[in-house]
Order: sequence, then structure tokens, then C-alpha cells
Amino acid sequence: MIYVQRLESMRAFYGACLGLAAVEQDDTTAMLRSDGWTVHLVKVPAAVAASIELSDPPRRRAETPLKPVFEVTEIEALRGLIAELGGRLDPPEHGRSFGGAVRLDALDPEGNVIQLLKAS
Repeated sequence: MIYVQRLESMRAFYGACLGLAAVEQDDTTAMLRSDGWTVHLVKVPAAVAASIELSDPPRRRAETPLKPVFEVTEIEALRGLIAELGGRLDPPEHGRSFGGAVRLDALDPEGNVIQLLKAS
């Protein structure tokens, strides 16, 4: 589950970049699914949203102790799409190999840090 302010743009980002299909949505929640997993996007209450400053381009919000990791077919192939949808992929030299996979952090349009993983 990822808490968001802008449900529609975040649904578009996660759907397009990670190949997830929206299977259910209302005014406050979107359920996105692939064959392997489900991501829920939940709109934060207005009082909480007022305390979160979003920017364009997104500013890294790394104060959370969690970082969702998503396996993708090819990391660099997503660079343009991520930028087009309001996110940012770290430079390739910031990536690392670990656990039999290449890993590189990205920011979603609201600045949440996620990690993309490509198995070797």
C-alpha cells in the first residue's frame, strides 16, 4: 500500500511503468494488479496532505523506513516513461548489483523512493 495525494497521476505512473492494470478504483483508493502482485494506492486525508509539500520535479522523500522494490524487465528502458509521467530514475552509476540482480532507485511523481530490480 502506498499513500498518495494525487490518486489519478499516481495510478497512471504505477500502471504504465510497472505494467499494472487498475482492477478497482473509487475516489480514495486504486487497486493495481499484475500476475505476480497487487499494489493499493490510498489517498491521504486532506489534513495529512496539507503537511506534505510536493514539488516538480519530485523531491526525494526518503524519511520513510520502507522502500518498495519492483522487478522489471529492463530498468533503463523505463527512464523516459518515468520522466514523462512525473517521476525520476537515479543515474545508472548509482545502481548496484546485489542478490543476483541489478537495482536502481527511482522516485514516483510524489517523491516516494522505490527500487527497480532487474534479475541477472
